Amino acid sequence: MEIALPRRFGDRSFSAFKWAALCVLVLYVLVIIGNVIAHTEASSYTTVFSSPRALAAIRLSLLCATVSACLGLLFAVPVAHLLARREFPGKIVIDTLLDVPIVLSPVALGTALLLTLNSTCGKVIGDYFTFAVPGIVLAQFTVVVALGIRTLKAVFEEIPPRYEQVARFLGHDYWGSFFRVTLPMARSGIIASFVLMWARAIGEFGATITLAGAVSGKTETIPSAIYLGLAEVNLQETLVYVLLLVFVALTALMLARLPARWMAK
Repeated sequence: MEIALPRRFGDRSFSAFKWAALCVLVLYVLVIIGNVIAHTEASSYTTVFSSPRALAAIRLSLLCATVSACLGLLFAVPVAHLLARREFPGKIVIDTLLDVPIVLSPVALGTALLLTLNSTCGKVIGDYFTFAVPGIVLAQFTVVVALGIRTLKAVFEEIPPRYEQVARFLGHDYWGSFFRVTLPMARSGIIASFVLMWARAIGEFGATITLAGAVSGKTETIPSAIYLGLAEVNLQETLVYVLLLVFVALTALMLARLPARWMAK
């Protein structure tokens, strides 16, 4: 009895601590979003969504994020599968190197890209990317591909290699076993990874503005519109852009979780 009481108290206090931490963080996020909503005037929504400049920024953000996410998926799937299935000399170095865009400051990453495209070798294609729409895609791709590799590597590691070995034993080559066995089993993870990359690309700012700038009507995305709105002291329109990004982020995060729930059922 003397042992059971302290243990029961410890269990309850630990559970209470976890719930308290959860409630504080949820309340913290709700307070932030709620304050943005409370300070946004209703007329601002009409002003933004009827403005050609704002609509152009939204269209450009959606287009570039979609292209960046598709390119990211094109590279992330084979690279993540290779890292999940093969052991080779220098793997830990390469795996670490691919994570650099995740931890590096976006502004530093954009500066490195800008310097590279203006180097002796990069000048051939530098004008095509610097302060142009392709530069937005390049900056977003550089940021999101690392995220895609990291999430998909975990997905492929959860699929037993034995399934692929059985497929090859039954007559499929590596391409056949990958497309007929591995990809269908990783479908939910691939969809979730694409959605996360797309959402991350939509919100990318530092590398994008450093490489492509924020020229109104040309390279202005939603995040750069927020930056320009603050610089112009146009708070109301800026808050609408912020809420738009919040809506996109919440929707994308919910969609990223749905495939896993469907597969679980």
